[in-house]
This record gives sequence, C-alpha cells and structure tokens, in this order.
Amino acid sequence: MAYRYPCTRHIEMKGFGSFLEEESKSSRYNITEFTRELKERFHVPHLSLVNSGSSANLVAGLALAEKIRKAGLPLTAAVSAFTFPTTISSLVLAGFEVRIVDVEPGGFNISLEALQELEAQGALPTLVAATHFLSFPFRVKEVAELIHRHGGFLLQDGCETLGMEIDGVPAFTFGDIFTWSFYHPHHMSSYGGGGVITLNLEDYLLVDSIAHWGRSCKCHVDKSLCRVPSGPAHQFTYERLGVNVEMSELNACFGRWQFLRWDTFEEKRQKNYQILYDELKDVRNLKVWPAPEIGSSAFVFPIRLLDGRTIYDAFEILSAEGIEIRTLMGGVSNEQKAFVEILGSEVQKEAHDIAETTFFVGIHQTLPQEDVRTVAHKLKELFV
Repeated sequence: MAYRYPCTRHIEMKGFGSFLEEESKSSRYNITEFTRELKERFHVPHLSLVNSGSSANLVAGLALAEKIRKAGLPLTAAVSAFTFPTTISSLVLAGFEVRIVDVEPGGFNISLEALQELEAQGALPTLVAATHFLSFPFRVKEVAELIHRHGGFLLQDGCETLGMEIDGVPAFTFGDIFTWSFYHPHHMSSYGGGGVITLNLEDYLLVDSIAHWGRSCKCHVDKSLCRVPSGPAHQFTYERLGVNVEMSELNACFGRWQFLRWDTFEEKRQKNYQILYDELKDVRNLKVWPAPEIGSSAFVFPIRLLDGRTIYDAFEILSAEGIEIRTLMGGVSNEQKAFVEILGSEVQKEAHDIAETTFFVGIHQTLPQEDVRTVAHKLKELFV
C-alpha cells in the first residue's frame, strides 16, 4: 500500500555517487574511517562494524556465551517481552536457555522489579539482554548493578538509538556489550549495517574474531598482538567458531556520507517529535510520551489509545487516511508462534495490554514538517 504519510520516506541519494568515487581507496578504507568517525563522535572505546543490527546481536551473543562458559556459569538469558525476533534467535544460536520477562507497567522496557523477583527466587540468569525500546531507556544503571552483583552480564540492544546518554553519560558504559543498527528507517542509514561496542581490548578482540570467521590474526588491530606464524596460511588460522558479518565497503561509504548530515538529521527528528507531542498531549483519548531525555532523538512517536479501541481499529482508520502506523515490533515475543516453544506461553500482562492499544508513527528525518503537522492534526481530529 502506498501511504501519503509513511513512517519513512526514501533516503536522498543525490551526491552519493561522487562521494563514493572520491572515497573508494584502499581495501577497508571506508570501514576504517567510518569506525573512526563514529568512535570520535560518540566517545566509543572499541567498535566493530557489521552488516546489520541483527548480526550485531548475534556476534554479541556469541561473544558473551564464550565469556560465560569461561567463567563456569550456566548459559541462561532473560529478554524483555518486547524484543526483536533476531535477538532471541541470536541467543538461542549462541546456546542460551532464554526466558521472557514482562515490561514495566505502562511502559515499553524490561521490568526491574520482575528481575528483582527472579533474584529473590534464586533464578536470576547470567545474562540480561535488554532493548532500549523505541529509544526509551530501560533502567540501565539499576539493571546493570543487579546483574553485575551476581557476576552476570548485560547486553544492551541500542539498535533504535544512536548517541544515547543516561544522565549525561554514554549508555554503553553501564553494560558489557552494546549494539547499534544502521537500518535505513533508524537514526542514520548505511543501507545495511550495525555495530558492536565493547569497553576493553580483550572483548573487542573476541568480537572482532567472531565477526571475521573466528580468525586468529590480529595484524589489522595491532601487529604486536598477533601470534599467528607468518606464511601463506596466516590469514586462514582460526581460534573459535565464527561468522562472516563484516560491513561492506559500499555500506560503510554510504554510512559515512549519511553521517556528514548527522546534526541536521537530529534537528529534524527532534522537531518532528515535538510537533506531534505538542499537538496530541492534551487529546483525551490518547496517551503520548514526551521525548525521552537521552541526549539524542527518539526512534519514533508512540501513541496509546485510551478509549477502548485497539491497534486494529487504528490501522483501519488511519490507513484510510493514507497514514502508515506500526505496532510495537510485532507485540509480545511469546505471542509469536516462532517463540512459544522457546519462551513458553505464560501471559506477559503488562506487555500484552500495552501492545494491544499502542502503535507508532514516524518522525524520520526524511519526513517534511508540513507532513508531520498534517498527521498530527488528523490524529487529533480522529481520536479527540
């Protein structure tokens, strides 16, 4: 269906051809430069670029599984009821036994109280894999303190964030591994890409090896760290199971080209969010949220219906007006048949209730402000 007001419009390509021609240099030049540019802008200690946010979570899951095995701990993990499907798949593929945890009342994120209840029962897993859902931050400092107190690990899925801060501090500093996505509807596109943030050299080398076939060679990082004998098999010596998910040169180049406009993108996204919030905050039949205070823009603009109507009613009403809406990433994970056997069928009440009545519209930088205002006025008119 062609929407007059989609969640995301087409990304401008004009000028990229010239940039690509100018920046096509030595092997891995754009991967190296994009890594450097992102690290400098967001004060990231170590970053591995991969071909998607899902691949970022897979590499993170495999890396944390290796660390947990070495620590002699069981491979158990908790995920929020609102979790992207490939996050669950990644943890299962990495060998984890995965359980689902409900979200906080009236919110989108993993419930700290539910994790504390698992702690009281002696059932706290060794890994918590939690998403900053729609860019609304979970209680990361408290969750990190809880899981680290028991010798466990925290994987933060920041695929719907870029530049997130918690009380002025980069969010990635509170956990063990943090992941990004550069999927085109997100904050910035590389037309396929993601990143894995690690906090120390040991974890970076582990992630880098996993993302590159499980290789042993460290020459591309620091030749003094490489212990592989020289010779024709130098590049083909492997120390662990791995995958091949490095970001391509072409995607890295496109990401660099997009990143030149980062400040402009952020300004547009924040203005679009504020237009919707200012217009809808006093509508009696809707609940909307002020923009999260995270030092960067939100991913999208969520809206909850308070008049008894559901997301299916909203879809029928708004589709007829040419307005695209999306559900909360497919809703509760264990209500999808793919995950019932893995996560069980126990009802996650808070997540179920909000998923049935909440949808989002876009604030993407490709959406003109006049279109966003039109959507805001139409939502107010239809749901007042």
